[in-house]
Amino acid sequence: MRGRLERLADAVDAIVPLVREVDDVGGHAAERFQGHADRLRRDELTRSQRNVALRDLEALLGAGSGRLSDRYLVHDDGRPDLERSGRFSELVGRIRSQAWWLRHAPF
Repeated sequence: MRGRLERLADAVDAIVPLVREVDDVGGHAAERFQGHADRLRRDELTRSQRNVALRDLEALLGAGSGRLSDRYLVHDDGRPDLERSGRFSELVGRIRSQAWWLRHAPF
């Protein structure tokens, strides 16, 4: 279980800088993502506490105007940055699937 939580925390760490670029909900989503990653690594969570953190991560992925996975990152000149946008979408999918699996795990 610890290994799965660590992999999820790693994915959350990787998405934080990208979330900072697309965050339109007051600039606090990246800090919330980072806080959850740190908590998943550091704390011995009960199943209930873990599920609250996982549900919040899933909710953060849908915050703001539209879903985070529907957004794209741009170059300085305003052109879409397809490579980083693809990485962003990949991380969103990975975080969603890992969070779902961990919430439904029998332990």
